[in-house]
Amino acid sequence: MADYSPDGAGRAPALSARADPFEGLGWTPKAVRRQKYLLLLEDVSVSFDGFKALDGLDLRLAEGEIRCLIGPNGAGKSTLLDVITGQTRPDFGEAWFDETFNLLEEDEVSIAQRGIGRKFQRPSVFESLSVWSNLELALQGPKTVWRSWRARLTGAERSFLEEILALVSLSDKAGELAGALSHGQKQWLEIGTLLAQKPRVLLLDEPVAGMTPQEIERSAELILSLEGRATILVVEHDMKFVRSIARTVTVLCRGQALAEGTMDQVSQNPRVREAYLGEAAC
Repeated sequence: MADYSPDGAGRAPALSARADPFEGLGWTPKAVRRQKYLLLLEDVSVSFDGFKALDGLDLRLAEGEIRCLIGPNGAGKSTLLDVITGQTRPDFGEAWFDETFNLLEEDEVSIAQRGIGRKFQRPSVFESLSVWSNLELALQGPKTVWRSWRARLTGAERSFLEEILALVSLSDKAGELAGALSHGQKQWLEIGTLLAQKPRVLLLDEPVAGMTPQEIERSAELILSLEGRATILVVEHDMKFVRSIARTVTVLCRGQALAEGTMDQVSQNPRVREAYLGEAAC
């Protein structure tokens, strides 16, 4: 694997002023997005030992949108992400990606290769490798580890990773071990590794849990900067953070979509207030 060589200032070049720094390496430009539903789930139900984690759930996500999914513990949020990524098979229902790809007939690997990337609650990075090496491995894709270590990046690929480093605020950490990063920085690095794979869908499970207020603010800026480049589904409990990024919020309760709309709309919904905002148990 090639070593990262910072510039004379000791850090990677700053994010360029190009309108879309990812366009040259195959990530669909922002202008092409928002033309259809990229994710479509209909009447999805999942049961575990008689408990209905999802109960006839419908969900539609348009290309390029940012959607936030909220609800109390046990509402079915993580189970929904498991269905989308092939980790859980529903009892019945349908789940489609890009209108023609049946998610329920594919395994986790093929779903990921289609461009659906998931970030779990705990950051998952190679702590014994440098920040740059983590991104480089992610960029190499489904190659063997040996081939990835021996591969040499093209100039365009190096520029692409430098753009990602700047985007996730880790340009000055490129040569450091991932294990030395703060919790929030590890969260950003994991998002960076997903971006290196040029995803069409990003599933982010509690991306700001454990972050400082400053890190949460920076995370909001990061996610908003990706609007239109990927369809982003965020599961989060921090309502201030949700309000700062969400165009549309879906509220889950007992495995069903209880309400959907802007944050103001759902927070004023009597059913949501009764079921989720503390006036009654969900």
